[in-house]
Amino acid sequence: MLLNFIIILLATISNVCNGANILGIVVTPSYSHQLAYMNLWKELSLKGHKVTVLTTNPQNNSSLVNLTEIDLSIGYKCLQQKIDLVPKNVVEFQRFTCSFSIEVDVLYFNLPQVQELINNKHLHFDVVMAETFKPEFLVFGERFKAPTILLTSFEDSFVIHKALQNDYHSILYPDLTALYAGELNFVQRLANFITHWRIAYIQKQCFVQRKNTLDKYFNNVSLTIEEMINKASMLFVAVSPVLLYPRPVSMRTVNIGGGITIKPSQALEKDIQSFLDSAKLGAIYFSLGSNVKSETLGHKTIEAIIEILKNLPYSILWKFNNNGSFVMPENIMTAPWWPQQDVLRHPNVKLFITQGGIQSLEEAIYFEKPLIGIPMIADQESNLKKMELRGILKYVASSPRIDPGELRDAILDVMGNKKYVQNIRRLNKVNLDQPMSGLEKAVWWTEYVVRHKGNVEYMVHKTIPFYQYYFLDIAAVLGLILLSCLGIIYWLIVAIRQLLLSDKRTIVKKML
Repeated sequence: MLLNFIIILLATISNVCNGANILGIVVTPSYSHQLAYMNLWKELSLKGHKVTVLTTNPQNNSSLVNLTEIDLSIGYKCLQQKIDLVPKNVVEFQRFTCSFSIEVDVLYFNLPQVQELINNKHLHFDVVMAETFKPEFLVFGERFKAPTILLTSFEDSFVIHKALQNDYHSILYPDLTALYAGELNFVQRLANFITHWRIAYIQKQCFVQRKNTLDKYFNNVSLTIEEMINKASMLFVAVSPVLLYPRPVSMRTVNIGGGITIKPSQALEKDIQSFLDSAKLGAIYFSLGSNVKSETLGHKTIEAIIEILKNLPYSILWKFNNNGSFVMPENIMTAPWWPQQDVLRHPNVKLFITQGGIQSLEEAIYFEKPLIGIPMIADQESNLKKMELRGILKYVASSPRIDPGELRDAILDVMGNKKYVQNIRRLNKVNLDQPMSGLEKAVWWTEYVVRHKGNVEYMVHKTIPFYQYYFLDIAAVLGLILLSCLGIIYWLIVAIRQLLLSDKRTIVKKML
């Protein structure tokens, strides 16, 4: 007994002594961005690592003594002032993201706790982990001379894939900026191609502007943002593989999706439990996410949706801050927030109407709830079109506005057609069949980068110019050889023809 106690004590001391100082940076004011990595910060701290996190959504869990959170929730105030200006068009969204990022960066960098990170020369971190949506925060890797790990909670842009030496192609592997997916005609492929290069130009200009902001606070950073991205040791992708297009990736890219956001079940409040229990014909969960609110749909559209929903034989749980503006029928229950995962766990919930955020799609697949997708902003349309191809979702357009009749038809189709349930069960079976959990992979690879001090040179392959990558020089030489051969053949044919004609004339002359 004493021996067992000593072994456990020594193992604990060893774990604490080997603990690393980890700086995590997920500063986008969006709960879905934060949710993807909350469990990782918790798990790393429980393993004895000292974790400091810059976050807009602190967990405020006093039991996590090794977790220090720097509260950047002020970013939400900045976002709410501009939420009505967020464009649906992917190109315009990139422009909006650029200007908003610079504005919120200035806000963050001026906070006293962030200033302490910038200026305190006694601080040390063994690894810096920053989200790809805000790559300028990789500057803290330069600040602390620490290896960096990129984090993403969505299908990332080709800029990141290119930096990590992953394959990128606007047709084969459409990313979050793609206008079209699936079997594309020429016009659609052309549109994807043009959009790809327009966004490449916007992001390049945006990186220059973000770098200018960094120079003001970090005394002229030596690397460009592109160089900091290229320098990253690894990329963690917190997206289930079934939500991504198959893509050849380098060893530096690790998929940690497939349940990393799932939390332990909690009992529902009595009124919610009773409402769902009484839904004998089935219940529908309706949420447009944490950033875009249902109340922004417009008075007439909301009234029309209510009229449609009240005539359905189903109970509807709607994430909607009513404030008494609308009279709700008995089969509709509204609130500004619902415990989404626990709602989806309820067996009577048969359908999830979603805006198409990655986390919502992951949770729907995990809890095997068929979907209706209504895209609102950013990558949501791309996500939904992808899931429509998987056969687990019915797509409803939101532009220029939601058509209540189309929504009703979609609800009746999904609720009455077993193929959606069968497809999502099949997809979830694949989703859960993994050799280890995403959280275990994330922890192991984080510690790997710390152990090797970011040395991943064997994972980096040689880069070559695009003309070599696409064999353009070889094709040019082979083409030249082919043309030369054709030229020689042509010359021989002409020469033989002339010779034959010459001989023929000689014979004719002799005959005369």
